Amino acid sequence: MVRLFFLIFMLTISMYANNSRALQMMKTEQRVALVIGNNIYKSDRLSKLKNPINDAQAMKNKLKSLGFKVFYGENLTVRDMDKKLRTFSSKLKAGGVGLFFFAGHGVESRGENFLMGKDSNLIDKDDIAYESLELNKVIDKMKNSGNRLNIVLLDACRNDPFSRSGGGGLAKVDNAKGMFIAYATSPGDVASDGSGKHGVFTEMILNNIEAEGMPLHNVFKNVKKDVYNKTNHRQRPWTHDDIIGNFFFKLPKGGKYDPKKVDIENLNIDLEKSTHEISIDTIIHNDTTYSTVKSPYTGKIWLDRNLGAKRVCQSYNDKECYGDYYQWGRDADGHEKYYSDITNEVADNIKPNHGKYIVNKLDWTNRGGLFSSAVDNDGIKRQEFWMKTNGEGICPKGFRVPTIGEIKEEILSSSIKNNEDAFKSFLKLPSAGARIPHSGRMHSQGRNGYYHSTSLNNSDLWYLIINSNDAFITFHKDSGLNGSVTVRCIKD
Repeated sequence: MVRLFFLIFMLTISMYANNSRALQMMKTEQRVALVIGNNIYKSDRLSKLKNPINDAQAMKNKLKSLGFKVFYGENLTVRDMDKKLRTFSSKLKAGGVGLFFFAGHGVESRGENFLMGKDSNLIDKDDIAYESLELNKVIDKMKNSGNRLNIVLLDACRNDPFSRSGGGGLAKVDNAKGMFIAYATSPGDVASDGSGKHGVFTEMILNNIEAEGMPLHNVFKNVKKDVYNKTNHRQRPWTHDDIIGNFFFKLPKGGKYDPKKVDIENLNIDLEKSTHEISIDTIIHNDTTYSTVKSPYTGKIWLDRNLGAKRVCQSYNDKECYGDYYQWGRDADGHEKYYSDITNEVADNIKPNHGKYIVNKLDWTNRGGLFSSAVDNDGIKRQEFWMKTNGEGICPKGFRVPTIGEIKEEILSSSIKNNEDAFKSFLKLPSAGARIPHSGRMHSQGRNGYYHSTSLNNSDLWYLIINSNDAFITFHKDSGLNGSVTVRCIKD
């Protein structure tokens, strides 16, 4: 314990020195913003909006008070928006922090996002790309400036002017490496223009942006929560966070951190406390020792590795962190008991197959052959078993298999779109592949990741697939007779 305290103390001193130097740099670095608000449109397909001008003016004033040089425009034509962008990006080449804020109509078309000018003349969807400012152009201009950090804030996810249902929303951006982007709502959803003076998203940014010494991602964690609560859970902002380093809209007082409180990853350690009060939670389950990780997006607690894994991943194809494989159709501990290099457990009823043993029954369903004993066609019994938190299920005591909603929430918040992203996330998810039913062979190890949930779709089970090359994630349903995949447990 003394060694642990000494290590933490030395890390703290080092971090304090580094952070102090970084904060001194932040005090002098350039801050530049481009703020645009559009609420009047010539196109019949684009409705007049109530709050974008109020939003843009308030954001301009707030950013100026926080040390930004602001380029500003309201009710601009597409050509004028483009001119402002060129001036803004040219200024960014001197370094520092760049911020782009847009309030108004934003439209998604064929997976790309477009910001509407007051003269955007939309007759049909083919006109969108030629009658608007492409968001990717904004992002590319900012990235190519070579400055330290770029932030994009979009209160622009109104409605699709070509949708009879009024749906719409913006799409996720795939080319925003090294940037922080905040959307007013989740990809594909529609944001509220607000019933008061401001759009709800902008209002909550204005309420949180002046928090002294609060890092950028924490500011927007609070923004998400406040928007979600104010809209009665109808609107949930979404962020893409791929920045390296830190940023404070309002620097800590005196430009220094308080050394008495230091965050070291997920540890919140008070250095004034005695050494015996410093502890790291560990969980022992089935002879394997786990730690926990806290989501920076939702605040939920997860195991730090897959069930049965020997260690936290060192890469997405690190076999030591794959863990065990579980089959939706199995009784007892729910474990897929094919004979393998990963687990040598063998089911009660087995038969040889080319020198290996394979399962010949699925205990929970009557679709597994003559040996089935417990029928659970609707999946309710299996679901209840996997949701147990008393330690009798497959997860440690106090933990359970997550719902598909909980998995989606973390995946979308972390901007995970392929196996490398999954490993780089706070969960360090590996691409453990899956075990094929009846043969016991492994499939897609080191390429794709598969994760169980407890959410039913009729009698089927939803699970996550993290793809390797195609850069996408999907959610599929498992009939209970399919192969075995991995599990990551969440605290109840």
